[in-house]
Amino acid sequence: MSTEPGREQNWYPISKLGWFTSHIREGVEATSEQLELLQPARARPYVLDDATVARIIRVHRDQAEDLTLFQNQADRWKTGPGLTDAQRAGLAVYEALLAQLRQVNAEVLAVADELSRGTIDTVLAKSDLELGIEALMRGMQP
Repeated sequence: MSTEPGREQNWYPISKLGWFTSHIREGVEATSEQLELLQPARARPYVLDDATVARIIRVHRDQAEDLTLFQNQADRWKTGPGLTDAQRAGLAVYEALLAQLRQVNAEVLAVADELSRGTIDTVLAKSDLELGIEALMRGMQP
């Protein structure tokens, strides 16, 4: 895999695997917490404003891009000479955590995209007629 144009990949020795694994594990925890915090807003997206949702999207898109760099590092380590069985096992854990972080990050982005369509800014931009029709339509749903 290659990096994006303009982004330089820094390479680290396999001795840094523990630090990388810890970093990604913390990312999984923090991103999972973010997802939990967003869940209640799905029923009431108007409690968030455009700027908040845009920031969530920006942060998690950046995180998704960074995961490519972390995977590149893992790929480089895997092709390195003389890996021990313990290092191979550690790499497997690291890559499993990367996959988990990729998944949770994608879920946050999906929820944020959903929320972006009903923020308080979106609601305030609608006319009274539009809001009334939407309220009536919600009342008619089973």
